[in-house]
Amino acid sequence: MDLKTRLKGRVAIVVGGASGMGKATAHRLVQEGARIVIVDRDDAAAKAAAEEIGAQATHFSANVTDEASMEAAVAYAANLYGQLDIAVNAAGVGASVALVNQTVEQFKQIQDINLTGVFIACKAEARQMITQGQGGVIVNFASTNAVQPAEGLAAYCASKAGVAMFTQVAAMELSSNGIRVVGIGPGLTDTPMVQRVLSVPGAREAFTENILLKRPGRPEEIAASVAFLVSDDASYITGSTLYVEGGSLTQRYPELSRRQSTQAPVVAGGSR
Repeated sequence: MDLKTRLKGRVAIVVGGASGMGKATAHRLVQEGARIVIVDRDDAAAKAAAEEIGAQATHFSANVTDEASMEAAVAYAANLYGQLDIAVNAAGVGASVALVNQTVEQFKQIQDINLTGVFIACKAEARQMITQGQGGVIVNFASTNAVQPAEGLAAYCASKAGVAMFTQVAAMELSSNGIRVVGIGPGLTDTPMVQRVLSVPGAREAFTENILLKRPGRPEEIAASVAFLVSDDASYITGSTLYVEGGSLTQRYPELSRRQSTQAPVVAGGSR
């Protein structure tokens, strides 16, 4: 099958598509023939990303933690293009803070965006797909930290483990409607969010020595895996999370002492 037409005629929504892996995914889906709506809290960045992609993309400003906002985003995509076939939920945030120093507010904010946000988005997307009666595919961004613990990332690991399990339950409930629900679990990937961690002296070396391929992933590599999962080539995959991590799950996660912990405010944005 020609990859340039693998998703021809399909409509996708990419939540958290203004930056990082979400933006790379938006690019890849259009390259494969889809029309997309980039949904992000950062309206200016979402608009810029859509303009960069071209005529097959548009944008909509929405907050994944607000149910009415996400319902409006899904309705916009369906009304604009007449259908919704693919949904990618890539919005996420994180902060490295020792649990004894982390505030309840920080912990809750990470859960609200990373986990509750996936629930809110998936609920709205699934309802639209059920109404259409033609099935669809939903991809939720988890992380290797769904299965690999890391010091300083209690809130992040818990949220991503929740996404992986939520994806399984959603797949069970929606299979009778012809909707596949799958997860993508990126390892360390060069994105604006991760660059803040890798800029700390010694951090890049500490992480890359724990990756069999000896480098972080590229957003485009994650996007390629998402494109596979939403295509008919993955028609027999649902409920699973695909970990794209360069072999890092065979190793121990870098110790907290090898990188700096930060209590910087958590800011909602695109994917990592």
